[in-house]
Amino acid sequence: MTKLQDRNDAQAIETVYAHYCTVIDSKDFTGLREVFLPDAVQDYRSSNGILEFGVEPLITRLTRNMGHGSLCGETAHSVSNIRIKVDGDTARAKARFHATHHGLEHFVGKRYACWGEYSDDWVRTDDGWRITRRHYRNTRTEGPVEIIRGRPAPAS
Repeated sequence: MTKLQDRNDAQAIETVYAHYCTVIDSKDFTGLREVFLPDAVQDYRSSNGILEFGVEPLITRLTRNMGHGSLCGETAHSVSNIRIKVDGDTARAKARFHATHHGLEHFVGKRYACWGEYSDDWVRTDDGWRITRRHYRNTRTEGPVEIIRGRPAPAS
């Protein structure tokens, strides 16, 4: 690959990172199909103990925990300091993130914020670049994490 092609690929990956943030903040979680491969592995064990296989379980979990009807209101996600190494039709990237989640109901006036790093493996597809594996690592959190953990199950 040429340096120009590598730069074009890196810009395309950066665009997908921006799309990811837009998808999360709009609560249109089905848009994650344009970010992750259908069988992508997401490792959130450092945050919530979850190792997820496939984009559909991720969509289901985020819809339940942060979607309409959850305890999570408006959010603001951003990525920065993106470092990308393209190798033909694959790439590895690291990106710093900051996410703020405003609470609803008994969490009104409170927010949960987290900072950390995504370490992602990417592959070029016919539809563009997609994440095949994500390792999520929080470096700092503030506020009640319950805002993004979904509603507790009703007492029996």
